[in-house]
Amino acid sequence: MLTHDDIARVLAYYDVGELRSSRPASHGAINETAFIETTVGRFVIRRNRRHIGFQSILLRHRLLDWLRQRGFPAPRVLPARNGETVVILNDRVYELSVFIIGDEFNPSRPRQLSDIGRVLASYHRAVTGFPDPPPPPPPRYLPSSLSSLTERLITRDLLGDLTVTLHWYERRIAELRRQLSDADYAALPHLLIHGDIHRDNLIFRGDAVAALIDYDQIGIDARLVDLADGLVDMAVGPPPPNWSMWGVYRAPLDLERVKLLLSAYNAIAPLSKSEANALPAILEVIWLQGNLRRTLSTPDADPDYHLELLGQGQWLSEWMDRHREHVLAAAMVY
Repeated sequence: MLTHDDIARVLAYYDVGELRSSRPASHGAINETAFIETTVGRFVIRRNRRHIGFQSILLRHRLLDWLRQRGFPAPRVLPARNGETVVILNDRVYELSVFIIGDEFNPSRPRQLSDIGRVLASYHRAVTGFPDPPPPPPPRYLPSSLSSLTERLITRDLLGDLTVTLHWYERRIAELRRQLSDADYAALPHLLIHGDIHRDNLIFRGDAVAALIDYDQIGIDARLVDLADGLVDMAVGPPPPNWSMWGVYRAPLDLERVKLLLSAYNAIAPLSKSEANALPAILEVIWLQGNLRRTLSTPDADPDYHLELLGQGQWLSEWMDRHREHVLAAAMVY
């Protein structure tokens, strides 16, 4: 955790006044972040984790500057007195940015979904032409990638507690691979995605997005990744009766909220027919992948807990079977 003395030492390299107070940020597990107030104003200080490469940090700063020059609401990283956007102390890399005033995502304000769609489309247009993007990581939501997860669980399931459910997963994954092959995925429009679209990375003022923050997961991938992540996390309604509270996801999609987000996105950066057709499969991959990974990461848990996790993925897949045409209709441009 960043201490008062840590922060004061870093601020000595900036012209931002003297430190008055600080408090840890409530969100974020990758880096150490604190909100601070000085005699000049309010700022956000961040100490980057050691495993994050220095060049990756500078790349992120260049992207933020690129976005801001194009009018996109990205955080403003402040230069130190020497003009650099980082300060290095004891081999740790620090950065300082302007505090953005705003509120968290509010599910009771569905119009926020429209502005999320607008901002995602604006981001995808703004990154066009960004020089020297990072090398592409493995594709995020390939249906074929799920097979390795089920194979690991089958190998570990020595007593056969999960056999029936995992065989269902194998059949479902085969169907998803027919819907969206590796070649189909590779042919989708790719660009520099944000890679971490969820409610904690959006700041709102009323129904409008004031800023999109946290660019640690940027990489070249299908632009549908950002859309699907946003839908799964925010275009949801209340959980249905008997919803598994042990599963990874809050609830299935709410189709009206899906329409709000996708309509606003399509008004600026219309999805192609191939993207619209691929969206249901990618959403389903997210649901299955999340519950499979949670099951793998809790090897000592009771089998009933694992069955509950895997059962949520199965429930969501069956939901998509019933609502696929509605999701397609929301994604199509007419």
